[in-house]
Amino acid sequence: MATTGATGSVLVFSDVHFDPFADQALVPALAAADVSQWKSLFAASGQTAFSAYGTDTDYSLFESALDSMARTASGVDLIIFPGDALAHGFWSKYPALTGDASEAGLESFIQKTVTFFVGEVDSRFPDATVLWTIGNNDSADGDYKSAPGDAYFSLTAPAVASAFLGNDADRAAFLTGYSQGGYYALEPDGPTGIRYVVLNDIYWSEKSEETAAGVMELAWFAGELADAARDFQKVWVVTHIPVGADAKSLADKAEAGDAAAYKGLLADGFNNAFVALETAYSATIAATFTGHTHRDEFRLVSFDAATAPTELTSVSLSISPVDSNNPGYEIYAYDTASGDLLDKATYSLDLAAPGSGWSLEYDFAAVYGHGLATAGDWLTVAGGVLLDPVSRAAYADYYTAQADTDAAVSAQTLPVYWLAMTNATSSGYAAASSLLAAS
Repeated sequence: MATTGATGSVLVFSDVHFDPFADQALVPALAAADVSQWKSLFAASGQTAFSAYGTDTDYSLFESALDSMARTASGVDLIIFPGDALAHGFWSKYPALTGDASEAGLESFIQKTVTFFVGEVDSRFPDATVLWTIGNNDSADGDYKSAPGDAYFSLTAPAVASAFLGNDADRAAFLTGYSQGGYYALEPDGPTGIRYVVLNDIYWSEKSEETAAGVMELAWFAGELADAARDFQKVWVVTHIPVGADAKSLADKAEAGDAAAYKGLLADGFNNAFVALETAYSATIAATFTGHTHRDEFRLVSFDAATAPTELTSVSLSISPVDSNNPGYEIYAYDTASGDLLDKATYSLDLAAPGSGWSLEYDFAAVYGHGLATAGDWLTVAGGVLLDPVSRAAYADYYTAQADTDAAVSAQTLPVYWLAMTNATSSGYAAASSLLAAS
């Protein structure tokens, strides 16, 4: 695995779904208090256990995760957060627990929640740049309700810009793009370095009604890629929802004996347009980071089952255990000259073993015998997951950070997860599924 530059590291954590409502008795005090008082209010709570499977991230789990990251990634100067800061059901929990049904009250509580979140991250990593991404829960109006001019953008932009971006140019670029549409691009080292393109692909979800906004964002994304290619830059793409199949939904059906047709996470037209851009600019895009599935996975990007992949989408574990996974985060190694990913180490917390603490779960290259640098590596690892019993068992274990729950990968569902891993489009998935069934 030859490199042309030094090896850098980047911390990635996603889908925190921080839940300020976990201790319901505390909510009225939080709503009435200035955010500067929140930490002391949380610390005084009698609820100290970590979130259980099936629930979002409470204060204790959030603080524990951040403390672990600060120990294992203390020297990083870049952190990627692929979205979903807010807990599920945020918009109904607030009025139910405070008695305040006003829009102003909800928005104030959202702003305080995100400001607290941002401040806690910044207190551990005061000098790091953090790439902040919109998730489907990150809206003032509801799940998948992100829209141009969403109040969530203006409510959260000042705290994010102040804490997470270290120079005036980055702050200006962030505030201009994020405040309007929730997406932006940064060039922290100028036109000679890596360009970070942070998208809001909630517009592209099949659950969104913002088709026009999605088309405008695609055009903007294409322009960013063209500019980067012209300037011989390498691009890191950060977004929330990965391309390809809704693997969990399809796996649930497979487990019930239903050979379900393809179902995507993104609307098919937007999914295919994004894949087209990623493949067209494969020489420019060095890495793509996502979250959303709450699973430790990667997806190969190509148009059909017969075409070799040109890009790799890295999908991060969630901190939230709401989908019956163990919490986890990743530290990626990358080539600082090319921007190419080389390897990753995953850290997790076993919620079923109280007191065990956060620990290194596995190193990707050590487990699979190949890192993340080339398409050949990705294909070899993907092939091993299908054909090699050792690799298959490792992938199944690590998919949910070794959570022994009903979310675990089984022999019956592994083919679905493998198809999602290796096929980024509906046509590719269908063709590969037919071949797999016939073999």
